[in-house]
Amino acid sequence: MTILHEINRRVSEKTEEIEGWIDKHIRNVKVPLYTSVDLRVSTHKITPVDTNVFPSGFNNLCPVFRERAARLFREELFRSHPEAKRIVIIPELHTRNPYYWENIQALKNMLESEGFLVEIGLVSDELYKDGVGFKTISGKVVKTYKLKRRGETVYISEFIPDVILINNDFSAKCPKILRDVKQPVEPPVEIGWHTRRKSIHFEFYNKLAGELADIIGIDPWVISIETYSQKGIDFDKPEDREIVAGRVEHLLNGLGKEYGKRGIHESPFVFVKSNSGTYGMSVLSVLSGDEIRTLNAEGRKQMRVTKGGKPVRDVVIQEGIPTSLRLESGVVAEPVIYLVKSNVAGCFLRLNRGKSEFDNLNTKGMEFSCLSSEDDCDNKECEKFMPSAYQVIARVASIAAGYEIEKILKEGGCREEVS
Repeated sequence: MTILHEINRRVSEKTEEIEGWIDKHIRNVKVPLYTSVDLRVSTHKITPVDTNVFPSGFNNLCPVFRERAARLFREELFRSHPEAKRIVIIPELHTRNPYYWENIQALKNMLESEGFLVEIGLVSDELYKDGVGFKTISGKVVKTYKLKRRGETVYISEFIPDVILINNDFSAKCPKILRDVKQPVEPPVEIGWHTRRKSIHFEFYNKLAGELADIIGIDPWVISIETYSQKGIDFDKPEDREIVAGRVEHLLNGLGKEYGKRGIHESPFVFVKSNSGTYGMSVLSVLSGDEIRTLNAEGRKQMRVTKGGKPVRDVVIQEGIPTSLRLESGVVAEPVIYLVKSNVAGCFLRLNRGKSEFDNLNTKGMEFSCLSSEDDCDNKECEKFMPSAYQVIARVASIAAGYEIEKILKEGGCREEVS
């Protein structure tokens, strides 16, 4: 029996206990309105490798999952903001990627299908023209307007929203225009990558994974992921690369011992990546410390900056999980789970024909499968790639994001008061 089948069996046997445990945590912490969780599924482990609090990619969900997500948004917004009718979505600004704007169009359509009035507002000090259009991959144009503020109220043109929905991770700075406004902001603006750290997220996740493992009676190792952080690193400096190489070797040695105890006959590897990055940037997969010591100019350039040109100085060294998911064509894949609060809305597969099971798939050449050969997949077809093990682990990651947000807000939230 594979680890996936074993976890599925145990989850089905303990459904009531798991739901009670999840409900307890949801009552204790404010889980973000929406998340997407990148999972890696191997023969010996199933874990998240990234949790996005401002997820894009809604256009990659098959229609039945978009409908489910829309329904969950309506239910959650009705519960948390019962008077809300008007929503402004805050997208990424510095991108003309038509796939990203297809995502914004899909998110807008989903909310409008449930009766909300939705507009798109840009946060920018440099934008003077109002009513800027961005083309989607399907050829539609998403109309956007500059977000403005009067007192404690933000608005666009004459449209005053009841809720602000952020789809921008604000990697470089915390926008002042969205601080201390009277309208609810979902998720909180304080938790962009200007403040978040992956190492903190996985610290919370691993603790929760241990609790889940106790409930379903499995070794917590199979749903945990070892993650170490290292600050003050400049990959152009040999002495800093030596520090990272030492941490890589320490983690590889520990993984080698765990593999030996469990009869896993493959070589461990690790990912070295920015502690506060997105979009698959600033990520290296390595099998030894020497690969860091001898990093060539191209590799150093890759690890020099992350999204928006933000310098990489804080990194994580994380256990690598080889993906065992392959399509019939042999292409490697990984599931991406979408959630509203801690309710699973849907899933798609990320593919990359140019990568192996040991690589980061969230990079150039990636493709997406909405889990059906047809655009109108039904529930049965869509669900077959989303077993209960995937769902419960993604839900745990969303709760971990809630505890991460709580920690950030207790520590003061935005660290940069840059407008």
